[in-house]
Amino acid sequence: MSLTNEDRKVMMQLHLDKAHACMSDGEQLLNIDSVSAAANRFYYAVYHAIHALFVTNGIQSKTHNGTIAQFQQHFIKTGLIDPSYGHFVALMENMREKADYDVIYDVTREDLEALKPVAYELIQKIEQLLKD
Repeated sequence: MSLTNEDRKVMMQLHLDKAHACMSDGEQLLNIDSVSAAANRFYYAVYHAIHALFVTNGIQSKTHNGTIAQFQQHFIKTGLIDPSYGHFVALMENMREKADYDVIYDVTREDLEALKPVAYELIQKIEQLLKD
């Protein structure tokens, strides 16, 4: 089943709304010192923003690694998004995965506080790209 242009716009907005909700959730979790859970939400905020780009451009991905690879191929390598954000997304996914599954690894507040503004920047850049 293919999406109509209107369907794509609706799906894009749903992904952006989810991205903003995840950022808000991450902020709330960070405020109560639930750092690992906050890392999860900040990663998923970026993930949903990227998927807003994907749905608008007819790109599909079934895995997190696939999402990163498609993002690199269609947006980083083409120069639409600065290459530093490609590394950032991979770093956030790695941090999220460790925070969710690794019983030895702990995300530090310092690490997350350093990455959080970049997540906001990337979401903002994606929203601008979607408006253009």
